[in-house]
Amino acid sequence: MKRETSLIALSYLTIYLVWGSTYFFIKLSVETIPPITVVGLRFFFGGFFFLLFAVISKRVNPLPTIRQILSSVLLGSLLLLGGNGFISFAERKVDSYLVALILSATPLIVALFDRVLLSKKVTFIRILGILTGVSGVILLLYNGQSFKAVLKPEIIMVLAAIILWSLGTSLGHRFKVYPDNLINSGIQMTFAGSVCLIYTFGSSNFFYPQSASFSAASLLGLFYLAVIGSLAFSAYTFLIAHQPASNVVSYALINPVIAVFIGIVIGSESPVPYLPVAMPMILSGLTIMLYGEKILKKIKNIFAGH
Repeated sequence: MKRETSLIALSYLTIYLVWGSTYFFIKLSVETIPPITVVGLRFFFGGFFFLLFAVISKRVNPLPTIRQILSSVLLGSLLLLGGNGFISFAERKVDSYLVALILSATPLIVALFDRVLLSKKVTFIRILGILTGVSGVILLLYNGQSFKAVLKPEIIMVLAAIILWSLGTSLGHRFKVYPDNLINSGIQMTFAGSVCLIYTFGSSNFFYPQSASFSAASLLGLFYLAVIGSLAFSAYTFLIAHQPASNVVSYALINPVIAVFIGIVIGSESPVPYLPVAMPMILSGLTIMLYGEKILKKIKNIFAGH
């Protein structure tokens, strides 16, 4: 029991710190390495590690069906090629903390897709949380003059990423994938990485001899994403199996704070005008949507004398 408690605490610390820092390391890696190469190498080796570990530990029993593989491929296309791919391209020009804050609204958009695609009921308090969080994102993007000037191609890529990631997350509840999360993720990652690497090898952007211009910082960022980022996903799958989902999703509140600290304090990125107001709005909206009903219930019980 003590060992499991220690693993749970270590796993939470890992997903908080590592996932909160990945945005900065993405930006670091794409400074001198083509984004599609970063996505390819990161996910191919991360996915290969997952699948190799699954085979060695004899978790692949029975073998995935064609339907399960195709479902993972489609989800990987939405989540990794679309979602993470757009992020990697956008971070060549967009600060990492800004990307992290925009993407922190993902649970809000997932709730909307769940309502449309899965007919899940959205309560009033969750609607209030969604409106508050989305308003925070809008304010975050506002430069005090006009939205037209802000909606540059790279910002549109980030918005497209959050839509594709949210759509993939919502559809993940409907598609029949392999029941083992490690294998499902390994298939998604290996597929996405392979597609990007095939494109890289087959195009004029093949990274040799360009690799001579890859900086040490970018290579460090790529190593961090491929190795440390993959280990963080293992910590996430462990928590899903041992902790309530309402506790695990707390990473959505912690990661943006860490990303903002790393981006601005360590990465010397420039704060946008309405950051001090927009960030609390986004986090408040997430808190209301994720925990609002529980908080309201506790308040009612207190006043009722329970």
